Amino acid sequence: MAEEEIARRDCTRLLAARVEYGALAGLMPEALHCCFEAIIRGTAHEQARLELVCLPVRLRCPFCGAIFGGDSQDALATPCPGCGELFGHIVEQGKEMILSRLEAL
Repeated sequence: MAEEEIARRDCTRLLAARVEYGALAGLMPEALHCCFEAIIRGTAHEQARLELVCLPVRLRCPFCGAIFGGDSQDALATPCPGCGELFGHIVEQGKEMILSRLEAL
């Protein structure tokens, strides 16, 4: 995705990429860094850096509408602060993985 986007903008070298991922996305930051380094090795992008930003879990209670969450999967077991309900919370944020920013020359 990054190569396609920088080519579309007539750039040839990636300097940085930011990936925002949800705490429930199942992403292992160390593994993604390792893969990124392996992919860019020996290319024009070899000096590029990868920035990872973990987004917290944001839940909405379908019963009272309260919004709450946390920084890990543990938020799923948190009772609603508005009504105390334990089940049925809707995940509004926490499962995504987004390529949110690129820097290139």
